[in-house]
Amino acid sequence: MKKMINMIERLTVCAVAVVFVAYGLVGTAQAYDPEVGYPVEAWNPACTGADAAECWDAVSNNDANRKTYQYIPLKPEQVTKKWTLCVSMPHLKDSWWLAQNYGIVDEARRLGVAVNVFEAGGYSNPDKQLAQVESCVADGADAVIMAAITREGSVGLVNSIREKGIPVIDWVNGVATATDAKSLASYVAMGYNTCNWVAQKHPKGSGKVKAAWLPGPPGAGWVLAGEKGCNIAFEGTDVELVHGGFADTGKETQMGLVENVIQANSSGGETELDYIIGNAPAIEGAIQVKRDRGFKDLQLVAWYITPGIDLQIKRGNVEAAPSDQPVVTARVAVDQAVRILEGIDFVTGGAPAYGDPDRISEHIGPKLSVVEKGDYGAFDSSTTLAPADFEPVFQVE
Repeated sequence: MKKMINMIERLTVCAVAVVFVAYGLVGTAQAYDPEVGYPVEAWNPACTGADAAECWDAVSNNDANRKTYQYIPLKPEQVTKKWTLCVSMPHLKDSWWLAQNYGIVDEARRLGVAVNVFEAGGYSNPDKQLAQVESCVADGADAVIMAAITREGSVGLVNSIREKGIPVIDWVNGVATATDAKSLASYVAMGYNTCNWVAQKHPKGSGKVKAAWLPGPPGAGWVLAGEKGCNIAFEGTDVELVHGGFADTGKETQMGLVENVIQANSSGGETELDYIIGNAPAIEGAIQVKRDRGFKDLQLVAWYITPGIDLQIKRGNVEAAPSDQPVVTARVAVDQAVRILEGIDFVTGGAPAYGDPDRISEHIGPKLSVVEKGDYGAFDSSTTLAPADFEPVFQVE
């Protein structure tokens, strides 16, 4: 086990903050209570220097040495003015990003700060995102929370914003330059745990099975990291991984990929696929295809949770999915930004930035949990999903 854990640490993708969780879940998603907080893990040194590979390889940042903290956010009375936060996300096409939107606006309302939210319409629009952020900053943002579409292409803008004295929080996707704090999920661990759920059932010599993999948008840091983790999980097993292609997570686009990968691996009304593992819209689409074609033995596994996936796990149509607690990730990003603006210490006390030890920043991610259909009753969705009646909000005044 220890050897495998060390290997995961060495192979971590630099685009995102990574907490490796071997063979199962770490923690359990719990209800949100600002007085109680929620468990997070912290990196020391903080990988906020430029996502350097050496930072992930530091002994102090391996799974055995990272510290867990109970993240208790600021109280409203600690906020001295109505700060304005510029928040940039790739899109709001699916409920995972809606959960992030909910976490941002709900935490901003709780703390009494203003927020302007921009969505670029999809991962194919990096230039639009950069223009939106540039405009938002020009309108007077005090801090920027950015889920970068392109980690390399965002470097120039992020650097110019920070040169103006405006803090930038690296949120969700990762950016290849220095930032003031990071609120990022552990997507290598997410991909690993998702695919390991399948891998454990098919060790070497148990009999070959075939699994299709539909990770998400091309070039996105979270997708590359998740794919790395998935590939590692299947090493030395009897699972053959069939790549179904990269694409934006719009429902129609993902349904097309599902149809294509099934068509390429089926004949005579039967499919050679034993599993489809993928992003939420792909798995939601696969449920319909499985039903329409009568593929009763085809098992579906999502690599993150949305309301649709949540419902389908509950109904028994999806076998399992890990939760990266997107509502928590968003809340933390807001809290980090306000702490920096108020001059209040980070919850974890912060850590030296890798390669720049005189600069103290914070690099944390929520604990992960895995939800299985057989144990659905233990899952609390409040840190993972937006309320059922929540609609996108683009401004908090």
